[in-house]
Amino acid sequence: MLSIGLIADPQYADVDPAGTRFYRQSIGKLAEAVNHFNRLEIAFCVNLGDLIDREWRSYDAILETLAASRHRFHHVLGNHDFEVSSDLKARVPARLGLTRRFYAVERAGWCFAMLDTTDVSLYAQPESTPDHAEAAAALKRLADSGAANAQTWNSAISGRQLQWLETASKAAAKEGRRVIVFAHHPVHPDGAHNLWNVPEVLGVLDRNRNIVAWFNGHNHAGAFAVRNGVPFVTLDGMVETRDANAYAVLNLYAKHFELVGHGRQSDRTAAFGPDVS
Repeated sequence: MLSIGLIADPQYADVDPAGTRFYRQSIGKLAEAVNHFNRLEIAFCVNLGDLIDREWRSYDAILETLAASRHRFHHVLGNHDFEVSSDLKARVPARLGLTRRFYAVERAGWCFAMLDTTDVSLYAQPESTPDHAEAAAALKRLADSGAANAQTWNSAISGRQLQWLETASKAAAKEGRRVIVFAHHPVHPDGAHNLWNVPEVLGVLDRNRNIVAWFNGHNHAGAFAVRNGVPFVTLDGMVETRDANAYAVLNLYAKHFELVGHGRQSDRTAAFGPDVS
């Protein structure tokens, strides 16, 4: 068994609540999750994006809370992580300790692909740049088709990153490693929070049967579905509600996983599919 701590969407900011989102309370909720993880023998922890909600200064307090963890936290980028001034957007990955925006972590026969689903987006690049124009064009094409996920808070994964995932998955297969994806945005089931280029992303999964599961945040309500034997899990957003927390411990076994939820996060058990021996 290999165990991993998971959090999604703390969206901390020192601002008043808005609707069901209680931004200040995320400090205490994250501290509770870190304390729980510290009592466990786990391999590492993963933040599935949206560590902050807005403002560069929000990183100071939330990263200080994470500093109490005795386990390493790996980060994936979320849309709200870039809700800072344009001149600071390029510094966001480094503020989270990232030297690469997408990368792989290998442990005990597993390859964990940490994706950057903010790759092609309107929020991660300053306006008046070619990257921003590319994202605006991609969103317009999707919106013209009437797709529900044609939303400014969503984004796409570039062809370059998809090729990296394909290459990394094939290399892992040659070494007998299975791949689990951690990302901010979902790709399944269908919904308004999904990536803009879902068909291309799912194509990579279909061609690489050693990709056995996908975990993400972004949709605070959470979700679960299985496609072609691959489970897709959306974790509940930590920022939601004043008092109820949401985080999980993922236990990986040879042929299945157990997601042990805490607070509002549901427990979940799922097999990795018929292609896993």
